[in-house]
Amino acid sequence: MNGFGAIEWLARGGFLVKGVLYMVIGALALQVAARAGGRVTGTRGALTAVLGQPFGRTLLLVAVIGLLGYAAWRVLQGLFDPDRLGHNWRGLAIRASFVTRGVVHAVLGWQTFRLYRGLSAASGNSEREVATEAFRWPLGDWLVVLAGLGLIGFALQQVYAAITCRLERNLDVEEMRREAGEWAVGLSRFGVAARAVVFAVLGWAIVVAGWFRDPSEVGTTASSFRTLAAQPGGLGRWLLGVAAAGFVAFGFYEIIHARYLRIRRVG
Repeated sequence: MNGFGAIEWLARGGFLVKGVLYMVIGALALQVAARAGGRVTGTRGALTAVLGQPFGRTLLLVAVIGLLGYAAWRVLQGLFDPDRLGHNWRGLAIRASFVTRGVVHAVLGWQTFRLYRGLSAASGNSEREVATEAFRWPLGDWLVVLAGLGLIGFALQQVYAAITCRLERNLDVEEMRREAGEWAVGLSRFGVAARAVVFAVLGWAIVVAGWFRDPSEVGTTASSFRTLAAQPGGLGRWLLGVAAAGFVAFGFYEIIHARYLRIRRVG
């Protein structure tokens, strides 16, 4: 197995890790919606929950390897363009998003490693810290607004992808349909749409933060869940329940990637 072949398998392992984390986040929130305990949390909370399980430290080490492998693959995908996206503005934008995802997951892998070592993964709200720093830049408030609008745009694109069944471009949906069944495709579409709703709520919070130049308005996945849960009447519990179930479904969708994603090799 050559170097990239190893990274390919690590990338598939990364999808498994991401899928489990989404499932943990969703399951904990689903318990809250059902008034059966649980808590609304994000990735760090999910990692802490994993650490508390039998063989938790071993599971975290596996997560570190998977996340860093996924990060390396995304960076290589963006830099060397095995998907032949080209050098036009659209291709460069997609490739830049791959590199960005790689960096984000490398940071997450590092935080997971710190947790594995018994150190604090991070303190505070990193999203708010980033916004606070951005406000110091020229036109920083507008950059924050644009970031929020970009996240909302991504959420809308994901809803469209779920409705039209145009999922990940390199995901072999037809093979998945043949081998796993139509239910797997339907569950994946539901997961993509539900996560998009949570991202839209998060994007709107970022827009508000930029517009009013108030980093405290910047939210997280957990705060987006709380926003849904806070809706009046019994609606909040139902919205939280649907979003939480959607995160579990999206976790399944990520795990499906490990089997059905077509990974093109560099060179």
